Amino acid sequence: MKTFLTFETSAKILQYHNVIPGEAKNLVLWLCGVAASCHAQRWSKLQRYILPFLIVYITLSVSTLFASEETKICPKCNATYPAEVNFCSVDGTKLAEQVIVLQCPKCGRMGRPAEIYCPLDGEKLTPAGEKVKEQKEHQIQLAVEHYKEGNKLSEQGDYDKALEEYLEAEKLRPDFPELQHNMGWAYGKLGNLEEAVKHLRKYITINPDAEDYVEVLSYVSIMEKTLAGKKEHEKVRETRDEVTKKALAMDDNKWDMTLIPAGEFIMGIEDQRDDCRPAHGVYLPAFYIDKYEVTNAQYYKFLEYIKKTGDHSKCHKDDPSGKDHTPREWEDHYYDSLDFPVTRIDWYDAYAYAAWAGKRLPTEAEWEKAARGPSGNWWPWGNDWDPNKCNVGVDQKPVGSYETGKSPYGCYDMAGSVAEWVADWYNPFYYEASLSSSPQGPEKGLRRIIRGGSRFGQGFLLRSTSRKSEQPTVHNQAVGFRCARDPS
Repeated sequence: MKTFLTFETSAKILQYHNVIPGEAKNLVLWLCGVAASCHAQRWSKLQRYILPFLIVYITLSVSTLFASEETKICPKCNATYPAEVNFCSVDGTKLAEQVIVLQCPKCGRMGRPAEIYCPLDGEKLTPAGEKVKEQKEHQIQLAVEHYKEGNKLSEQGDYDKALEEYLEAEKLRPDFPELQHNMGWAYGKLGNLEEAVKHLRKYITINPDAEDYVEVLSYVSIMEKTLAGKKEHEKVRETRDEVTKKALAMDDNKWDMTLIPAGEFIMGIEDQRDDCRPAHGVYLPAFYIDKYEVTNAQYYKFLEYIKKTGDHSKCHKDDPSGKDHTPREWEDHYYDSLDFPVTRIDWYDAYAYAAWAGKRLPTEAEWEKAARGPSGNWWPWGNDWDPNKCNVGVDQKPVGSYETGKSPYGCYDMAGSVAEWVADWYNPFYYEASLSSSPQGPEKGLRRIIRGGSRFGQGFLLRSTSRKSEQPTVHNQAVGFRCARDPS
């Protein structure tokens, strides 16, 4: 079969011939249009086959109308040399010839033969594409500067500022392995595991031969497992949120308070530890106290308020800043039981909740009077220990589960269930100098008082006179609280 050069073929050759500068290419493409028109008018075979050859000839010739430099290039290492050099000085490979077309770096005009400077703006002609190369080198330099500044900030512990620099560097050079590595660690330090995993994975993808490949991969695996667990916890929380909102609407009685009348009672006891002695008379004005310990459902409502408003105006002045008051291990299934007493909250959390609810923490004296009643009972129900009247043992029960174990004033779970934070600082010798009317406890201290025994305690430790203490920042699964308020 004979093959002829047709108009269509010559046009494709011209379109492929991108090295032809714009002005020449437009000229040749115009010739192609003329040829195509002639073809449509059914010219003779001689005219139809000779004209395409003429077009290609012009195409190949027209490139000589523009300024160019003859250089040589090493086909092995790509190093370039002047035309008179024949062998690569690096590896000895024979050089190949190449032609570099010259162009104005400012206006983009292609140079004419013998031109050194652009006649339009006086710029010295440079090899076509060199401006792009210079721009790329400038971008790399800027990326390195941002990267180094990010490293400096990261070393100072300012990871937010470091990431600002890293992100600027990434815009300019996203394939820089060390940049992706350091971005991953910075995000990890800020707790953003999703971004940390993304950038560390980029690092080992770009740089599979990295010396720390295995180490980074193991960290990525740990973070991915943590994220999977976090997503599962989020599902648990979403389900809990729906159930809790319904429970709050049906559980108004758990907010009830009882009035403790004004009067004197006996505080302390003689046959217990030194910090419970001496027994002494104390007068208290009337006050209200919660019948029940604060539940998971009630505390949830407080957390929702903090989350939506960010209002920390009710927090204690010494409360560490930035707290969201979430109990430790809030994802634990314990908190799915909405009638269980809230636990793993520190003293500051209890204080903030009480203030948010329009209440306060009871003083140690108020708590003991509410538990002992006017007769000064050893336990809320009387002077004989009875484990069937309170929540003791391994299993937690809903608040208010022991009707026969409530105090004479109607307060539930003041023995067993959970121990409870009260307002006072702890001093083992405070009773020796305690005020006889409305004592508020020591003015300062290191530990806050905890009253009532938890379900983990033995009977003698659950007596209404027992005193315990903890640092106010401790989160304990055996400690909760209830609130008090003054009569309005």
